Amino acid sequence: MGDSESVFIFRESDTDFRVRKAGHEIPILAFSPIEYPKSVDKKLASYFEQEISLIWKDVKYSNAKISPDIWKNKAGLTQELKSKDVDVLVLGSVTESDTGWTFKFELKDSVDAASYGDFELSFKRPVSSEEVGAWNQAIFWKSSDRVISLESKQTTVPVWDRKPDLTRIKEIVSSSIKGTLTVRASSGDTEILWKGKSLGNTPLTEVPIQEGIQDIQVILKGKKPVTKTIQVRAGKKSFLFQEWEEDRTLGSAKVITVPNGLSVSLDGYKQGETPFFRSNLTPGAYQLELLKESADGAYVYYEGILDVKPDRLVELALPYFGYGLLSELEFWKPSGEFGFSPFGPNGLEFAKKKNLSNGWNGVYSLPFIPEELEIEGYFLLPVDHGDGSVAVTFHLNGLSLGVVAGKEKVSIFQFPSDGKTLSTYKYLDVDKDIGRPFLFKTDLKNKKLSLYLGRDVVWQGDLPAGGLWTVSVLTRGEEFREKAPIKDLKILYKGYK
Repeated sequence: MGDSESVFIFRESDTDFRVRKAGHEIPILAFSPIEYPKSVDKKLASYFEQEISLIWKDVKYSNAKISPDIWKNKAGLTQELKSKDVDVLVLGSVTESDTGWTFKFELKDSVDAASYGDFELSFKRPVSSEEVGAWNQAIFWKSSDRVISLESKQTTVPVWDRKPDLTRIKEIVSSSIKGTLTVRASSGDTEILWKGKSLGNTPLTEVPIQEGIQDIQVILKGKKPVTKTIQVRAGKKSFLFQEWEEDRTLGSAKVITVPNGLSVSLDGYKQGETPFFRSNLTPGAYQLELLKESADGAYVYYEGILDVKPDRLVELALPYFGYGLLSELEFWKPSGEFGFSPFGPNGLEFAKKKNLSNGWNGVYSLPFIPEELEIEGYFLLPVDHGDGSVAVTFHLNGLSLGVVAGKEKVSIFQFPSDGKTLSTYKYLDVDKDIGRPFLFKTDLKNKKLSLYLGRDVVWQGDLPAGGLWTVSVLTRGEEFREKAPIKDLKILYKGYK
């Protein structure tokens, strides 16, 4: 299989209503009720809320009013948020002290509870005549032709101690309907346009961009402009990489780490930080170092050879603390038929435009550095798996060892082989609740590779020497697994921190 063509497929989500074709211009907020201390009566609580509401009057948002009773019912609240298409929950709390009251407000995503930011404000108890606040209250009687004041009185109330930064609140609210876009290209002169406006030249890192389906134009002088379509989910990261045809006598290099931020050194000279892209490199063997720099010095995470060849892109990954790999899109390369797309706003989310033939479609990781490590993940719950099948395969030098999960069973296979499945296992009862865990584990000292299902070793063999390693996540065409192919995936290098 070759790399798939660039195909954009919009994915609706059963569990994430914030995945949209068109995003909101003005965010929809839902304010939670505030639980006050018993010492705060209804009248004082009303005063606080009126004063705090003045903070919000200059902020652009739409208020989705939800009754206090619904906030107490988790299932009912989820349905109400979806029906009103709410973007953000504004969760308020108050603490009381001898000097006054402090309010904290946190703005969270309405689906996954990710935080967009928070702010605080406070009121103090009046302790002198100069600090006394007044709340005027009047009672009126209305006749047919006039309004008559019957009673007027003044009440002492708390005064402001610390008001929040209004600019900060506006920034938080604005960010709730945006994701971020990171764009890199093989040429640093590549210009990125969105809606006709230049975002700057690559590399662009986490530039805010409106949620929804967005067309990104990639421009390089002397080349035909390229338009790429992406789906931006508010609060999430999107990535693009543009590989231009360069001088065929030169080579290119791509080095990523999980997480990002290791320094890249070639032949003793610092070239930048990961994720690292460089084109127009003279072919040859470069001494590569990946370092973590600090005030106490530099810790070398990897030292080896980067072999650059003419008219080729050499790729290397070091997932040294590789949690959440399903959302690290730069770690994966698509593979499969035209009409298949593996990437969505939350990471690996398989989708198709047409019926696919009897073959495998999915992603391969970038080649990563051999070490003593564990590759761990979970297949979906059988009830969530449907009729689709998913294969997770660990590819080494001369050996591929894989696990295929379907609705009812898990099968183990290897290549090269005589074409027979090594073994097949039914789901345990506990797996029907948490999913089927799998684990590939290397032992460099004893040169062994082990495969676990749950706590049980189901395969063990010799660990091949040499070469880089990859891992693939694939689904079969006629048994296509929609959306998330597996629940989680992480690579843990032993000894790295």
